[in-house]
Amino acid sequence: MNAQDSSKKTTILDRWGITADYLTQVIDDSPSLRGMILGYIAERKLRDLFATISGVSDLRKDDDHDREKKGDLVAIYKGHEIRIEVKSLQTNHVKVLPQGSRADQPSAWLPMVKRIQDGRSRSGRPKYRYVPNPDVANATPEARKRAQYTGAVQCDASDRRSVKLPNGQSIETTCLLVGEFHILAAGLFSFREEWDFGFALNEELPRSTNYSADINQYLLATLIPVTWPLRRPFLADPVPLLDTVVDQRPKKP
Repeated sequence: MNAQDSSKKTTILDRWGITADYLTQVIDDSPSLRGMILGYIAERKLRDLFATISGVSDLRKDDDHDREKKGDLVAIYKGHEIRIEVKSLQTNHVKVLPQGSRADQPSAWLPMVKRIQDGRSRSGRPKYRYVPNPDVANATPEARKRAQYTGAVQCDASDRRSVKLPNGQSIETTCLLVGEFHILAAGLFSFREEWDFGFALNEELPRSTNYSADINQYLLATLIPVTWPLRRPFLADPVPLLDTVVDQRPKKP
C-alpha cells in the first residue's frame, strides 16, 4: 500500500477494516473493554469542557506511571495549578428509578445490569457475568433522561503502593490520599448515556473504612456514592470548586 492509499484511512474503522456494527458488538461483549474506552473518552470530554472555562490554561496530563503525581487532568486556573482526578461509574452499582416511582420503595429501583451464572470454573466453582437488565436497556432515551439514578464511582489507585501518611505511618494500599488531588470528576455516562460529570472537592469526599480510625482519616473511600440529579458534595459546574481551591491557597505577595 502506498502513502497516498494509507492517507485515505482516516478512522479507526478504516484502519482496522471493520464496521461500526462490528466494533459495537465487540465492545458490548467485553464489559472491561467498554469501561476502558468510556474512561478514556471521559478524560477527553473533560479536557474539552475545561478548555471552554474562562481563566483555565495550560491543560495537560501527567504520566500515568508517575505515582507521585495524581490527576488525570492538570489545569492552570487563575495562575494556580489544580489537579483533577477522573473516575467513572461502576455499572454493577448503578440503579435506576423510573419516573413516577417512589424512591422510598427499594423494589422500585432497577439494577442497570444483572448477574447471571456463566458455567463453572475448573475447580467447580460457579462463574458469573453481568448482562444488561432489559427493563432498563429497552427504555426509551426520553425515559432514561427523566429517571433518577444512584451509583458509585471507583476512586482508587490502579495497584497497591506504599504511601506515607501525615502522622508518619507508612502503609500498603490502593486507597487515594486525602489531598492527593484537588477535584474529583465523576464521569456519569452510564446513568443517562449523556456525557455528564459530577464534580466534588477532594476534602469533601467520604473517607475509607478499611483501617483504624487514625489511618482512615487520611484515606479516601474506594467507592464514592453519586446520584442523578446530583447531590452534595457533587456539583455539575466545576467553576465554584476551582474558585474554592484557589481561595484556599496562600495569597501571593
